[in-house]
Amino acid sequence: MKTLHNTKNCNYRRYLHTKLKHGKISGKFYKFLCRNFPYRLTARSVSDMVNRVLNGVMSEDKAIQSLQKDDNELRRQKEMMQSNIECRKKIGWKQIN
Repeated sequence: MKTLHNTKNCNYRRYLHTKLKHGKISGKFYKFLCRNFPYRLTARSVSDMVNRVLNGVMSEDKAIQSLQKDDNELRRQKEMMQSNIECRKKIGWKQIN
């Protein structure tokens, strides 16, 4: 999913981006978070997994697997993205691809 948020307008993405640049998290984990949670990156389950990975309690692969099992949050994020696209079509904004 494409996101409207980036490191300029989202503090938590900026925080994750600095952790990525300092080598604390991998690009795979960062990309997974940004693509699958385009609206609410600070959901409790996501921020909890990020803290576990940063503290070394859990590996990134296990965190990705456990976040993929959380179907409710993933489904909610996809629905929010779809409704945003539909609203933008109605008011005449450019479509997000």
